[in-house]
Amino acid sequence: MIISIPLLFALFFVIVLIHLVDEANAHITAEMDSQDKIACVETMIKEVSDSTTSAVLYNLTRRPDFNARNQRSRAHFFKTYRRLTKLVSKDPAEMKAAQELYSGALVWLAQQDQHANEPPKERLSDIFHGQMESQAQGLSLMRPEGPAQVILEKEEKVQQLAPELHKQSINRIAALFIFGLVVNVSITIALAMYFARYVSRRLDNVLTNTLRLGARLPLEPPLRGDDELAELDHALHGAASDILSYERFRERLIGVVSHELRTPLTSVQGTLTLLEAGALGEVSGKALSQVKVTQDSLRKVIELVAVLLLLERLESGSQVVKQDEVEIGGILQELLDSEKDSLARARLSVNCELEELNTLADKEQISQALAGLVQNALRRAPEESTITIRGKLEGDKIELLIEDQGEPLNAVAAQSYFDRTSQISEKAKPKQCILPLALSKAIIVAHEGGLSAGCGDGKTVFMVRLPIRRRLHV
Repeated sequence: MIISIPLLFALFFVIVLIHLVDEANAHITAEMDSQDKIACVETMIKEVSDSTTSAVLYNLTRRPDFNARNQRSRAHFFKTYRRLTKLVSKDPAEMKAAQELYSGALVWLAQQDQHANEPPKERLSDIFHGQMESQAQGLSLMRPEGPAQVILEKEEKVQQLAPELHKQSINRIAALFIFGLVVNVSITIALAMYFARYVSRRLDNVLTNTLRLGARLPLEPPLRGDDELAELDHALHGAASDILSYERFRERLIGVVSHELRTPLTSVQGTLTLLEAGALGEVSGKALSQVKVTQDSLRKVIELVAVLLLLERLESGSQVVKQDEVEIGGILQELLDSEKDSLARARLSVNCELEELNTLADKEQISQALAGLVQNALRRAPEESTITIRGKLEGDKIELLIEDQGEPLNAVAAQSYFDRTSQISEKAKPKQCILPLALSKAIIVAHEGGLSAGCGDGKTVFMVRLPIRRRLHV
């Protein structure tokens, strides 16, 4: 309906413009026809006069060339008359005047023929006198009340009015163009403002629903209509429904893992502890060694379940992040001290270049994140190589670099290295590192930091960025 408004105006504009152009063309055609009519009348009179002069000279001299000239004038006269009848065919008064002019000219020509057929024995003076009387009679066709003057006077009036009519037509067309321009601009502005408000309102609705989805709040009702924005809003509602269903499923899964799985595992671990301590009776040495192996495996499973639960809580935003005063360098030094045996077995050396890096963070979580990165470097580094750890302040950020000489990463592998679903070679990222690395990234992101991987000069570099925070003392 709205789009049809400019289309209807454009149709109206074109129709009026065609009418004005046709009107101007009619004025131009009438003026040209008027000029042609005047030219035809004047030509007919001229040819009759030339024919008379040629006839007089022929009767006096009997020279054949004057007779030929007379015949050419008559042929041109008849040809011009046929053209004049076509031009005045729509005007009865002019058609009648043209016929009278033609009839009078025929009488005149007939008199010429009569004198031309008289015997040459007459005196030259009598012949000349007779021809002059015939010519005087023919010239009467040009008298004010004659048929030629009827056509000429009427067409002269047309010629006088033509410039004014042309001017009026041009002014009308110019006024139409100005009117069309003004109306078109007004319609364009009005439609632009309408659509701006209409589209803005619908875009605001989509944006509001997007923000409410991010905050896990109920969405506004979906937009009506079948346009792109309505389809986008409906798709957003569908995605919100899927996301909420997935989150409910994940919450149930976390509940199942935390209660239905973790609880029995803890019970089994307690039983094995009692069995190892002899509280449930004496156990042979061989069985006791199997109990210890089972306890180690069970401990790893429980730790893995704990990592999975913490990762899910961090990604869902339900995990509380404490704000303790921590020193990153001290945490790293403690982690390296705890890994002395692993470093000695792999004959690895560690080069630490750490500044004093103080900030507010959850110490337990940061320690867990850095532990995952250190253990990843220990697994990646080949024997008898060096692991380099550098930490410094960059503006309002803490920048921590961990370099190893393991398998280089390409750009695609580096970008998805901390994704638990990434397909990276076993040598570059062992399976036992998948969840700890994903957890490290989730912890760093929860602290509003960043974790990335890169490669250069044959070394793989893992970079941690954390914001520097200070307590506000009031």
